[in-house]
Amino acid sequence: MCPVTTAAAAPLPALQEFDAEDVLRRLSRIEILRALPPEEVQALVPHVDYARLPKGTQLMKRGDVGDSLYFIESGKARVERPDQDPVFVGAGSVVGEGALLTGDRRSATVIAETELSVWVIAKLYFDSLAQRSPVLRQALELLLDARKKGQPQPLPSEQWWVSTAIRAIEARYRGLTTWQLLMGAGLWMWVLLLFNNRLLIVSEEGRALAFALYRLVAGLLIVQGACQAFVQGVERLGARLRWDGFTSGTVGSLLSTLPEFVVIAFLVQINPLAAFVTAAVTIFNNALVFSIYAFFLPKDRRGAFAMPRSLSIAGGEIMIAGATVTLLVGMVMLVLRVATPQTVLEGVDLIGIGLVLMMIYAYYVLTLVRYYAEGKDDEESLPPDPERLGHDVSWHGIVAMFLLGALGAYAAGEAIGGFAETALDRLGLPTIPTAAALAFFAGISEYIIVFKSHRRGELGIALSNTFGGLTQVMFLLLPFAMIMIGVLGVATGQAGYAIPINEVTMLLVLLLFPLFYALHQHMEMEGTLSNLDAASMTGVYLLLLYFLFTAAP
Repeated sequence: MCPVTTAAAAPLPALQEFDAEDVLRRLSRIEILRALPPEEVQALVPHVDYARLPKGTQLMKRGDVGDSLYFIESGKARVERPDQDPVFVGAGSVVGEGALLTGDRRSATVIAETELSVWVIAKLYFDSLAQRSPVLRQALELLLDARKKGQPQPLPSEQWWVSTAIRAIEARYRGLTTWQLLMGAGLWMWVLLLFNNRLLIVSEEGRALAFALYRLVAGLLIVQGACQAFVQGVERLGARLRWDGFTSGTVGSLLSTLPEFVVIAFLVQINPLAAFVTAAVTIFNNALVFSIYAFFLPKDRRGAFAMPRSLSIAGGEIMIAGATVTLLVGMVMLVLRVATPQTVLEGVDLIGIGLVLMMIYAYYVLTLVRYYAEGKDDEESLPPDPERLGHDVSWHGIVAMFLLGALGAYAAGEAIGGFAETALDRLGLPTIPTAAALAFFAGISEYIIVFKSHRRGELGIALSNTFGGLTQVMFLLLPFAMIMIGVLGVATGQAGYAIPINEVTMLLVLLLFPLFYALHQHMEMEGTLSNLDAASMTGVYLLLLYFLFTAAP
């Protein structure tokens, strides 16, 4: 324990009363620590103490050897120096920082003027950490040199510093995580279902709804874990290959959608229309999530949030493409329905539309890379470089994550496909509500990622995830469904592998036009989002969903 001059004020380990994030938020307010790499400083968390000191407690005495730093959480302290009037410091102040850096003798006496709550960092633990970490030791040397020369040190924001430290804690954790436990439960449910199908222990006769819900729950538990496994596998691979944060984030975002592709692949084989509708309805759901999330973004004095430039510029361009393609395809479907005998989109038509959408997305990614290379985005809006975080970079650890993701993607696709088959074919549930439910539940893992990123203060990452939920589904998942339906139709010659041109499909496609148009218009205005923008988009998207559910037969 760190020494305090009264026995009644003996400090307690901070983690007895606060979690790691709480401790890191306090540490981030200490400028000398924020000037150091957060992924290294986070190792101090178990050794930070918290103390409540009564009035009159002497924190340090002038001339004593400095052995700890104090961060004042609440209360007031009196700083006394010879031949000087006392100086009073309060909440948010730091005393004894010289001890942590140099170990010099105390230059002042500090006494609690009122009852104090303080955080205590012992030099013993800090020095031990610096000895073990060459990165921290080098950063300390640079900091000391800059302080001697009187050079100001650029400091990251407190939010970015804390979020990077938390990411490092998660990357270095080697036990079972929550997502792994949930995925394990889902896989266990799936295995039991396979045994039951083989041995017929419990008959599904008369229990179709119960079995369908069981499959849905198992599939959803597995799919969220599969997404996380792919993301973690990419981060580990990125750390081994020394990718930067932008590259690993982009690759991770793309691979994390792979389980959804597998789900769509199973759905296409069961009910091609359901696969198409599920992908399309997901776009509406994600647009609503984006508009609601815009309310929670911090606003400046003008009431606006400045979006990352790559998102506002490249994102605006892809919104134009989305609006144009959906209007074009919707109008063609309408004309075909009214003026020609053609009643379906199939084969080459579907393949061609899907390939065009994917080509647009490929150009969009290249545009993002160009903006990133030109430094047009704030560094803090991007994920930290994975190499810094301490991931397991062994090949068996990397391969294990990718294999877990692949197994999860298959199991989730099979389970959710079984739910869809029962719901649509045996229970006769309507296509759009069933597809909307699938789209919503399948997106829960993404919503959790957005919530965690926002809570950490990673606003650029959270916003990119919500926006990516729109672009990736529109320009990857939906065209994948169309291409797969078209290819299977050409390969098998079965008429079922087609998308009928009817009120449901025309509404789905045509209503995507105002969705993308409204989003583009709001993003184009100075590259900012306000609460008025958020309210306008939310209203528009709620109306679109309402008409989608009520106007379609």
